[in-house]
Amino acid sequence: MYFRAIITTALLFATGLVSTVHSQYLPFRTYSIELGLSESVAHTLVQDDRGYIWVGTGFGLNRFDGRSFKQFYEADGLPNNRIHSLYQDQNQTIWVGTETGLSVLHRDSLVTPAEVTGLNSYSILDIYQDSEGNYWFGTDGNGVWMLTAEKELLSIDEKYGLPAERVRAVRQTSDGAMWIGSRESLIKLHDDEVTYFSLTKFSPDLRIRTLQVDEYDRVWAATTVGLLLYENEQFRLYNNEHGLNDNRLQAVSIEAYDRVWLGSESGISLFNGESFRNFTGSDGVPAVIIYATMIDAEGNIWFGTLGGGITVLTGELFESYDIDNGLTNNVVTGFEEDSEGNIWIATYGGGILRYDDGFFTIFREQQGLIDDKVYVIYNDSQNRLWIGTRDGISIYENGQFRSLSQQEFPFRVIRKIKEDPETGDFWIATYNDGVIRLTDSGYVQHHIGNGFLHNTVMDIKRDENGTYWFATYGGVAIFDGHEFTEITIADGLPSNGVIHIHPDHLGNMWFSTFNGVALYDGERVRRLPESGQTETISYFTIQDLEKNYYVGTNVGLYSIVPDVLLNSTETEQRLKAFRLYNRNQGLVANELNAGASFVASDGSVWLGTVEGLSRFWPQRIRKNETPPGLEFEEILVSGREVNPERNYQFNHDQNFVQFSFTGLSYEAPDQIFYQYKMHGLDEGWQITRERTIRYPSLSPGEYLFELRAFNANGVVSTRTADFGFKILQPFYFRWWFVLLVVLLLLAIVLFSIRYFRISKQVDIERMRVQIASDLHDDVGSSLTELALQTDFLQAGQLSDEVKQTLRQLGAHSRKIVSSLDDIVWSIDSRNDTAGDLTDRMQDYVNQVFLNKDVEVLYNFDHLRMDEKLPVDVKENVYLIFKESINNVVKHSNATRVQITFSFSGKTYSLKIEDNGTGINGNRKSGQGLRNIKMRAERIGSEIDIYSNGGFTVKATGSIK
Repeated sequence: MYFRAIITTALLFATGLVSTVHSQYLPFRTYSIELGLSESVAHTLVQDDRGYIWVGTGFGLNRFDGRSFKQFYEADGLPNNRIHSLYQDQNQTIWVGTETGLSVLHRDSLVTPAEVTGLNSYSILDIYQDSEGNYWFGTDGNGVWMLTAEKELLSIDEKYGLPAERVRAVRQTSDGAMWIGSRESLIKLHDDEVTYFSLTKFSPDLRIRTLQVDEYDRVWAATTVGLLLYENEQFRLYNNEHGLNDNRLQAVSIEAYDRVWLGSESGISLFNGESFRNFTGSDGVPAVIIYATMIDAEGNIWFGTLGGGITVLTGELFESYDIDNGLTNNVVTGFEEDSEGNIWIATYGGGILRYDDGFFTIFREQQGLIDDKVYVIYNDSQNRLWIGTRDGISIYENGQFRSLSQQEFPFRVIRKIKEDPETGDFWIATYNDGVIRLTDSGYVQHHIGNGFLHNTVMDIKRDENGTYWFATYGGVAIFDGHEFTEITIADGLPSNGVIHIHPDHLGNMWFSTFNGVALYDGERVRRLPESGQTETISYFTIQDLEKNYYVGTNVGLYSIVPDVLLNSTETEQRLKAFRLYNRNQGLVANELNAGASFVASDGSVWLGTVEGLSRFWPQRIRKNETPPGLEFEEILVSGREVNPERNYQFNHDQNFVQFSFTGLSYEAPDQIFYQYKMHGLDEGWQITRERTIRYPSLSPGEYLFELRAFNANGVVSTRTADFGFKILQPFYFRWWFVLLVVLLLLAIVLFSIRYFRISKQVDIERMRVQIASDLHDDVGSSLTELALQTDFLQAGQLSDEVKQTLRQLGAHSRKIVSSLDDIVWSIDSRNDTAGDLTDRMQDYVNQVFLNKDVEVLYNFDHLRMDEKLPVDVKENVYLIFKESINNVVKHSNATRVQITFSFSGKTYSLKIEDNGTGINGNRKSGQGLRNIKMRAERIGSEIDIYSNGGFTVKATGSIK
């Protein structure tokens, strides 16, 4: 190979061409202090069970989630800010070895266990847990220490008589043997037997930097003189004689039996068991000195560097070139493959290049090219290369360029060239002059002036039926050999600006436009749904040799699954049908160029961008089946951070909830998407690529927020993160307050009603008193005066007839006064109590039984005298009583009368009974009895009147 390069270069210089060999960039992705790493010197790396990457530096411990770092220092619990070692034990606990002792990391809290405080003055260079649960600590100059499973700290050097050296690494093989790598020696400790291995035969300068044991029990040692392998009880040393770029190794990680990654003081090396592949700054490695390596759960290779932070290699899908490693211009516009398998590269301003097994040969205007601004290279049926440029066409044949003259072809800005396999004619797309059909005898121009769709033509394709398809800025023009037809936005195109056409293996035509991609199946045009990213323009659609589809956009290269995109209605399934490859996966730039894609015979896909070219290897795609980690980073409730592992109740005004979270997948961290649902609010799962969700004004109620993450390949996280909480009703909506308000309102209503009734009653009572007073004072006194006047007149000398008239007038006046007195008594509200009623009864009894030998008994023993009776009840009960007493006086001839009256506030009972002869049967319907019944009916009282061994009247009723 080396001699071939010398001979080839000499020949090319002799012919005036320039040829160089360059290494390609690999997709190393770097994270350093710009993203928050506390220091750019990374000594050690480890991944925890949640998925976070932990980085130990010379100044602090860092937690990385794929986007940013969180720092931990002495103030957070570290014994010392200088970190030498990190280790995750069998309980998923991370141990941190520092310049002065150890810390244990529980989630994000650092503590120093009491049982290892004896190592606080030692530098901990390595940490390891053996199969029995014992911890081994390698120190800087203080030998090896062991913390037993019973929490006893022992010095291994004292126990076995080992020299107290700088111990770089401790590892265990499956047979239980412990391997100790120190600065001066390699020691095997097995069943209390110590074996020293002398390594000076390889070099007196050999120093062990670290050890690793693979699944085959092979012991690998990174040393100062190369890679040392112990296998089958024999040592083998691999160094620069075997292709290693630097013998001064610092780190080693085992990916597979034949893939061992090494970090040295000159970059990175990959050992396949026989030879080395080296990566340095020219390959994209950000820093020369590599201190640490680690392989994460997804298979990504991580490196800790001196001065470059950490870097990760997520695969070898892309090999990239730009102006710094071989290209003459970064704007790459097209590709072609010749009959010998060489790839020809068109650039805009740098001419064309021929790529041959790592060699670039440059062809520019100095070599006869008509113009260095090239758009297209086309290999015709005679193995001639047609080069379309801004200034015309050059043809490369037999090592020479020939350009078409103005007379042969007067058109410029050539975008595409296509040979007709049947006629040998060439269809040539131009940017300003439509499409030209070049024949042996001349040319035919199709442009707007003679009916063609548009003068700007970007692409030409011929389908299996011989039909030509032209991508123009006015839509798609179709020529079937006889006439032109067209497909435009009116037919369903997302845009009339069509950039590229791709006929697939199923006979469909794919149109890449300024507004996305559309598929034409011969009957209708259907637009592909958007990916959810920010792209709007599609530069090309292609298929690899396995017929997988890819779309070039302004945000990268998409792998798509058309059946899902066109037929599924579920957003989640559509998102999984997109897979974006961009800078993070090694694409040299996210913005691709129009039509700048080519599938080579070896299966690689060549892609032209605005910043160089990338060679894409679809056959190297490794689908990441590792579920992403998922963690809440922060939950804020009205600005206050809360613990996601607790349940909370919040007041009604604490209703602004913000969730910040992260999905942990490092192959493509920018392509993680999330599903979330707020039970109690959201009807279904929502999808987002954002890492923060806000609910600004939640109503009172119970809520459960659930979240899950999907990696770039659509693999869902095994854990669903959730946070349950309750927002309380404001006190004025809670049941007790509502009940209190209802009761208060009810009380107010009842009070108002009662107040109104009482006020009305008071007014009525005042009026009754006033009426009673007026009747008594005016009417009563006038009648009394009239009665007295008749008496006075009777004393005079009057005829008997006049005196009789005067006596009758006086008697009537006194009768009216008596009746009026009853009315006044009834009306007067001051006489409404039971006591007033019984007093009135007694007064009347005393009046009618005056001078009569009748014993009157009263039974008012349990009567509450101050209890008020309704006016109508009081009046009618009294009149019933009065009429009954009158009947006793007139008809009963009784010697004893018993009067009983009771009133409970709700019911009343009046009973008058005597021991007289009773009432004559002929008088049971007399006027007095009728009056009694009438009075009883007025107040709804039940009346019983019977005469059996005396006269009895009983009236009972209730107050309504």
